Parts: sequence; C-alpha cells; structure tokens
Amino acid sequence: MDIRFKVWLEKGGEVVVGNGKVGLLKMIADLGSIQKAADNLGMSYRHAWGMIQKIEKRSGIKFVETQVGGREGGGAQLTPPGQEFLKQYFSFREGLNESIEKKFKAKFKK
Repeated sequence: MDIRFKVWLEKGGEVVVGNGKVGLLKMIADLGSIQKAADNLGMSYRHAWGMIQKIEKRSGIKFVETQVGGREGGGAQLTPPGQEFLKQYFSFREGLNESIEKKFKAKFKK
C-alpha cells in the first residue's frame, strides 16, 4: 500500500488554498503575470482571476496587485502579505511529505 494525501487551509469552513491555488500564486510571483501563469497551468485567465478572488475573499488578505497594460505592458505581483504567506506555506510544507510517509510506514509495514 501507498499513502496519498492532500493538504489545504480553511477559514470558517471554506477552503482558502491548497496546492493548486498556491501553485497559481507562486507562478504569478515567478512570471509577473496572471495571464502567463494561467497559460502555464493550462487554465483560462478568467478561471485564474476567479481563484485569486476566492483566495482573497476567504483569507481576508490582498494577495495580488495588478498593473494595467499599455505601452509599458501590464503585469501582476504578489503583495508583501502574499509573499509572506507563500513563504510560510512552503516552510510548513517542507518535510511534511517525508514525515507522513515515515509515520505511514511505521503503522502499515509492507
């Protein structure tokens, strides 16, 4: 047997983020664009924007700031609280897989 698991964060019984939404935020941070992040993840801009709105509404944190396009081009970036949140999330996730796998193997020996 193998173990599979998902981790997500909730607030007031509603999902705020899981790996997919965190992945979108990380991609926006890396690429500086919601559109580029959405394209990279195989989703529409509209879907990505809806995910961002849900994350922000449910968490009470403004995660993404956008700049309107034009001659200089538009873009998006994470706010300082958004950057800090990602830092904390990745710190939390670090080693979690290994810890769960170790506990699983201790209880369900092959």
